[in-house]
Amino acid sequence: MLNVPSAFQPGYEAIRPSNPGLADSYIAHMTVGDPPADKVVEELADLDQRQFHLFVRTMMDVEPARIDTVPRVLREFFGEVGTFPDWYDSLPVQPGCRAFHRNSDLFVLAFVASTIVRGFGTTISLSFLETGKVIDFGRRRLRQNLRHLVEIMIPGGLERHGDGWKLCLRIRLVHAQVRKLIADSGDWDSAAYGRPISAGHVALSSAAFSAMLLQDAVRLGARIDDAERASFIHLWRCGSWLMGVPEPLLFRDEANAHELLRVGLRCEPPAGLESIVMAHSLINSIPHIIGIEGKRRRRRMISLLQRLSRRMIGARLADELKLPRKISTGAIALVGLQRRLRNLRGILPSFVGGENADVARFSDLLEWSSLDGDAEGFSYRLPEHVGVSLAGKS
Repeated sequence: MLNVPSAFQPGYEAIRPSNPGLADSYIAHMTVGDPPADKVVEELADLDQRQFHLFVRTMMDVEPARIDTVPRVLREFFGEVGTFPDWYDSLPVQPGCRAFHRNSDLFVLAFVASTIVRGFGTTISLSFLETGKVIDFGRRRLRQNLRHLVEIMIPGGLERHGDGWKLCLRIRLVHAQVRKLIADSGDWDSAAYGRPISAGHVALSSAAFSAMLLQDAVRLGARIDDAERASFIHLWRCGSWLMGVPEPLLFRDEANAHELLRVGLRCEPPAGLESIVMAHSLINSIPHIIGIEGKRRRRRMISLLQRLSRRMIGARLADELKLPRKISTGAIALVGLQRRLRNLRGILPSFVGGENADVARFSDLLEWSSLDGDAEGFSYRLPEHVGVSLAGKS
């Protein structure tokens, strides 16, 4: 008999008749974590974090002279993700990369105003909200997600030594550690919410960052042909596989990803306090991340983002997330107009000092998504504590 966490029971019963197989599979994976990554974290729990970082770096960078010193469980984990399945070569990845960077400003705007807000409008927010660090967490979470998106979409990013490949595994191990910390805290209500950062939620997030993000960017004016759309989704399918999404929930194409979103989002309960806090934290973080100075300018930016977000995510979810009921009609059109003006400046170098619009967009992306690490690159140290005073609380 299927074990349905109580928070998802009403939504699951309502949506199941339309696609019983997918609904059952999705709910079954709400009580599953990521067995390979969870095993690594469990077996190496007593390891000093500095040593863990060095072991992971050894495997990431394939340092032959030191691999024999790495614990077996970590070597086995990397052995499982060292080679993509045969379907990896079924579609070229270059068209998806080109489409993203040609429209990177619209993808980022779609991401921050819609995709990530809708994502944290689910019970995913329960696992990520850290008590006492809401503002800092919102900024850090947004930067990390943007960096992940950028690195996946850089040509070669998902190859064995690419930073996209490394970030997927870094995030996967962090997820496993957070699952363990929350479970050890004793504050998580598993009967209501299943596993924290469950396989179901990771799959739902992957579908959001691919199909939903693509749809949102097109709504804002991105021009992407069918081959580029298929390639973009394929890139995210590869990234999702790296992040441990199980085969039954690993979308095959854009339509399949949208169906997973339809079923998964309908299983969710109405947005709660955690989702409200996360949504406002993320939106309020954006002016700081992109370097807007002055309270008045920041308030204007936040107001525009709130209007755009309400238009993109719909009135029902916007009301649940307590977004201000501002007039949002015309917000999407305004984005299109502003982009057309910026592109015009890009082809009139006499007015802008010769700066190329595509180069400027890419530079902005790298700056906004800068990820804290150490002098040698990404840090692979795992979090050692997590605040969960809101998680699992009704």
